[in-house]
Amino acid sequence: MNFLGIVYKNILRRKARTFLSLLGIMIGVSAIVALVGVSNGLRSSAFDVMGNLTGDISVTTSGTFFTVEPMDESVIDEIRDIKGVKYVAPVVIIFDIEAMTGGGQGPSSFEVYGIDPVAEKLIGTSATDVKVGRELRVGDRYKMIVGSMYAKMEDLKVGSKVIFYDKQFEIVGIMETGNFIMDQMRAIPIDIAREVAEIDPNIIHMVRVKVEKPGTEKEVALRINLIVPNIEATTSSEQTEQISEFLDMIQTMTWAISAIAAIVGGIGIMNTMLMSVIERTKEIGVFKAVGWSNNDVLKMILLEGFLLGLFGGILGIGGGKLTTIAFASFLRGFQADITLVLVGEAMLFAVSLGVFGGIYPAYKAASIDPIDALRNE
Repeated sequence: MNFLGIVYKNILRRKARTFLSLLGIMIGVSAIVALVGVSNGLRSSAFDVMGNLTGDISVTTSGTFFTVEPMDESVIDEIRDIKGVKYVAPVVIIFDIEAMTGGGQGPSSFEVYGIDPVAEKLIGTSATDVKVGRELRVGDRYKMIVGSMYAKMEDLKVGSKVIFYDKQFEIVGIMETGNFIMDQMRAIPIDIAREVAEIDPNIIHMVRVKVEKPGTEKEVALRINLIVPNIEATTSSEQTEQISEFLDMIQTMTWAISAIAAIVGGIGIMNTMLMSVIERTKEIGVFKAVGWSNNDVLKMILLEGFLLGLFGGILGIGGGKLTTIAFASFLRGFQADITLVLVGEAMLFAVSLGVFGGIYPAYKAASIDPIDALRNE
């Protein structure tokens, strides 16, 4: 029997124990691939949203970038008069209580945007571009435009009627951007949003700003922050950086959690191989008696660890991919981003665990005295 044949036979000697070791590695690697892949997908979608939804600059109440806090509509005139500002668009954000409490037909966006149709047209982002039907118009009352993903989830089409805040709205347009977040958007006229949510007619939650000259966003945002009190103006690039930092933190945490699970699997490999060495003491003694060197024994045990890590990594990558597919079926339209770099990192991690898990058992095996081993019963 050749060297690889001996290694293969050793791995299958205790099938249940080998399976449990592979399972430990597989779970850890699956967690890495799935969680980091989902994080990468969220990052891509979030960056797309920042580029298309917020305009050149977004203005909110100070310190409330990730929350919704009201501000007086009078800030619009103050912002409009600042040098470098071309157009402004007020936004009111209200929440779908039914969706938040699980009363809808499936996962959907909790936020509904109240927008000014004229201002949206001037801002010119693609977030509210309608592919089917028409856009909101001046004078519209209980009309709504929805993203294509939301329309699919709720089985809506142009002309469909929906109940929102106990009012019947007609779907007049369906938006489609290709982004799973934006394609779950809903928008209604800004005055109707205030009316149904019983918000003061002078309240807004965000102002989207278009600058006169591309490349002056930071300069204009600084002017807005200096001139208008109690607000925070951030450029789309700054928002992207903030979200990137937040997602980086999440990704670090997912790697740490997944690594703990995988390390447990590595300990399982070490235990499996150590038990295997103890059981094969006499066999290893025979190998050494017929001419095997300590290096040959080391290579045999380390190769077993390598193969366990390799097979566990392959199974883990497959498991991670299946997990992201299942996640995407729940969160329709979402695409996890499993890159070749991620696959390579996960595989390297799995193989490293297998090899490092085999170092101590390999040392123990190489240290066996052939004479004592042959006496072993």
